[in-house]
Amino acid sequence: MGTTLKVKQSKDINQIPNDLKDLISQFNLGEIEITEATDEIIELKMKDHSSIKDLIKKGIKATGSFCSFEAGLLAGIVEKLSDRNCFAQEIGCSMETGEDNCKFMVIFQTE
Repeated sequence: MGTTLKVKQSKDINQIPNDLKDLISQFNLGEIEITEATDEIIELKMKDHSSIKDLIKKGIKATGSFCSFEAGLLAGIVEKLSDRNCFAQEIGCSMETGEDNCKFMVIFQTE
């Protein structure tokens, strides 16, 4: 889905984290905070996203990664912004940790 959204390539690779934050907000996909950004990775916290929004309010817990939809969405969006292949993984799920956000890492693949 991330690759089918109408996303323009970022003019500057350093602008990708801000562009990602703007797009997530624009498409009402949740709320993100970028915690680290380099030319190799983007780490972020995401809350109020569709996979867990209602489940958290009901006190439902899970073990391991639960938000693979959002991971794929983030990878697809960053691929469109950067014109580089990316991989994203949830590295901390709020349904397991009890925190108010999930943590993701987007990795730019190298040749």
